[in-house]
Amino acid sequence: MSTIDVYLEVGKVKKILVSRPELYFDAVRPDSREFQLVDDVVWAEQAGKDHDVFTQHLRDNGAEVVYLEDLFERSLGNEADRRKFLDEYMTEDFIYDDAKREQIANYLMPMSAHDFARTVMAGIEKKDLEAVTKPWSLSDALPDDTPDDPYAMHTSCNFVMCRDPGCSVGSNFTLNRFVQNTRNLETVVWKHVFENVKDFASEDVKLLHTNNPYGETIEGGDICILSPEVIAIGHSCRTLPQAIEQFAKATLASGDSFKKVVVFEIPKGRAYMHLDTVFTQVDVDKFTFYPGIIGGLKLYELTLAGDGSLRADYVQESLEECLKRLLHLPAVDLIPCAGGDPFWADYEQWSDGSNTLAIAPGVVVTYDRNHRTNDCLNRHDVKVLTVPSGELCRARGGPRCMSMPLVRESL
Repeated sequence: MSTIDVYLEVGKVKKILVSRPELYFDAVRPDSREFQLVDDVVWAEQAGKDHDVFTQHLRDNGAEVVYLEDLFERSLGNEADRRKFLDEYMTEDFIYDDAKREQIANYLMPMSAHDFARTVMAGIEKKDLEAVTKPWSLSDALPDDTPDDPYAMHTSCNFVMCRDPGCSVGSNFTLNRFVQNTRNLETVVWKHVFENVKDFASEDVKLLHTNNPYGETIEGGDICILSPEVIAIGHSCRTLPQAIEQFAKATLASGDSFKKVVVFEIPKGRAYMHLDTVFTQVDVDKFTFYPGIIGGLKLYELTLAGDGSLRADYVQESLEECLKRLLHLPAVDLIPCAGGDPFWADYEQWSDGSNTLAIAPGVVVTYDRNHRTNDCLNRHDVKVLTVPSGELCRARGGPRCMSMPLVRESL
């Protein structure tokens, strides 16, 4: 039996993966915000406390909460495993100097699995290596090429955003490639967990998409499991056509129950970085959305032909009519961000007002700052559990972004 079981976006969450923001948030500094994809420096200690409120909501509603850092620690079984991982991670971080690679290995390899995992996720500063031996190389004699960068080996503060590097799809999984180089460090960690922690991904779990450095990119925030038959995927600035094609072919041929992958053509830009920043499901027949996408929204239905080729059909109908048809519903309730007010919809969408995490039908977790959207959800009979967002929202991702359900109940 597969250890991954997610056929709905709103089934009650039984097991869910998160990462508590700790030392890796300290990598966000005024001069590294753009590289780290964060709008401001973050108070890591407070962000961790706010994240604890989030995970307590999950536990209070019956979910087993699993931490990425704990799984990573468990994946580091022996010296050979650790060195293999470290070589892949350093290559992804563009560390090609053999002497520097050896110095980093000399620093990390004697550590316990716990310290190794936390240190990698925190990043290694140059000053941490000052007393660590290394072979001589020409870089020792020349000036530092990156004097303004304190890191010898980088991290990604976006480890907290567990939606994107890997994604549960039915009984299977994806390992994703990112547009931004810094985030591909996350996928190296996820890949090692996937390959080495069997109660995370058993032998029955197939990989529907892999972290191919030569392929087009796809990110988990663009993937939404609408029903056991239908998956929505955003064609965004971060999920590109060839990756969508590969994902759709693999998913529809996997033996799972999925029959269609529906491509949402959404605006290209950071404010609309993923499908789940503009559209999420909150109940069997209820959806929250950012009104700014509706005017230019185009949908394409992908199905698999008898010969295994992919067919794409442009859908010329409203979002409401399309959802009713695809999900076999007599009606759907579309709930606009901030109640549809143009000014406040823009304001709250920027802080992920539409990025809701459904933890059961009609029960969602949201940021407290998006109170207009939360009030609107309440008026539509959706139970809202809020998370303090002063620090967490700086990382530009909401509760759905911060989590990856591994098991959901069927309805």
